[in-house]
Amino acid sequence: MLRFLLALILFLPFIVHAQDGDYNLGASSSAMADASVATVNSWSLFNNPGASGSLKATSVMVSYQNRYNIEGFHVVGGGAIYHTRLLNFGVKYFKFGDDLFNQQLLGLVISNKLQMVSLGGGVSIIQTHAEGLKDDRKLVGEFGGLAEITDIISFGAHIFNFKHGAQYPTTMKAGMSIAPLENIALNWEVEKQLEAREIFKAGLQYGLMDFLVLRTGVNLQGTESGTTTNAAFGFGINTAGFLMDYSFTSAPLGAVHEITLSIEFGKIDE
Repeated sequence: MLRFLLALILFLPFIVHAQDGDYNLGASSSAMADASVATVNSWSLFNNPGASGSLKATSVMVSYQNRYNIEGFHVVGGGAIYHTRLLNFGVKYFKFGDDLFNQQLLGLVISNKLQMVSLGGGVSIIQTHAEGLKDDRKLVGEFGGLAEITDIISFGAHIFNFKHGAQYPTTMKAGMSIAPLENIALNWEVEKQLEAREIFKAGLQYGLMDFLVLRTGVNLQGTESGTTTNAAFGFGINTAGFLMDYSFTSAPLGAVHEITLSIEFGKIDE
């Protein structure tokens, strides 16, 4: 019992941070303060699997997140999407932490687009490991969708973990993306966990050149002591199907840097 209590006290800060239901990845998303539920790109695999049904190319991607310059808080992950005319199949991996404490997610996603609506769902295994304690594993499900209301307006929604619990909370998101011009996109999003206050997000993406995209965003969350504000910015470079994205996010614990690489190939003309 003493060993258990000591281990619990030691890893409590990591557990609180890691098990907040946030398994989003992709610097293109984090550069817009994670306002990405209505955005279609390879990282939709993590941020809204329903939107991944609109993808028309096979892709692979990797990500590295430096959180607060603390080694035990870093995140690595990646995935792959295989596109066919009938369905898109995706696999994803997410790891937070180090050998002493870590949380890993391994998931499978299937998605499809029917006319102006794309839908997708998946299952994931989440494993939590703390040195000296027994590993915990749980199977969670998720579902999302994206509706292209007009040529310039899209609406997206996503729910992660249907069975709510204190350790792995249910996370729900809904939002819109508006593209008034070909090189500009404005995103709005609301995220809600059942026992937490809403997070309001807004992001802007601007295509400065054919190969260069600039992004910025902000999210707001009410707390008992006031409102927490996180600002973000970043950029993306796209050259012949090879995409590199970078983001910087300010957070109460410090800065978060993320860099992601993705490659698209085998595009099928629908």
